[in-house]
Amino acid sequence: MEKWKKSEFQNTCVKIEHVTKRFGEDLVLKEVNLTLNVGQVYGVVGNNGSGKTVLMKCICGFLPVTTGTIRVFGKEIGRDVDFPESLGVIIETPGFLTQYTGVKNLEILADMKRMISKADIRLILKKVGLDPGMKKPVGKYSLGMRQRLGIAQAIMEDPRFLILDEPFNGLDK
Repeated sequence: MEKWKKSEFQNTCVKIEHVTKRFGEDLVLKEVNLTLNVGQVYGVVGNNGSGKTVLMKCICGFLPVTTGTIRVFGKEIGRDVDFPESLGVIIETPGFLTQYTGVKNLEILADMKRMISKADIRLILKKVGLDPGMKKPVGKYSLGMRQRLGIAQAIMEDPRFLILDEPFNGLDK
């Protein structure tokens, strides 16, 4: 593996080098090179079907790249790690267990890493404008409520890195 300079590692969150992604004969990403620095906010802009979501899925490790490398905090995705550490993510429509409440969904997810408490979950729901006492199952949530729950899920463990694909889709002002 390429040795990173200590200063580069400390300031770099994501390093994408010569990334190409194909689906059969379809070329979706061509020789993408990009460096994202710690503490910055970036936006990816492009037409529908231009590969924005595919790039985000590659960074998350959900899709393997055809060629090139993606490193998140110095670790190569697909080689050193399958999924970046300390990542919060919303890509496309957040998926939840529709028969359970928002609180129950977040509790199930939180139990995987055991980093936050039930009290933390209630606070994060309030932060995104959802009532933690609501008994309505997620399947009865509006699009905006599901999106708020997705944002809560992405930020609830205070990740170092967030990937948000159209996070305001369906939200009111």
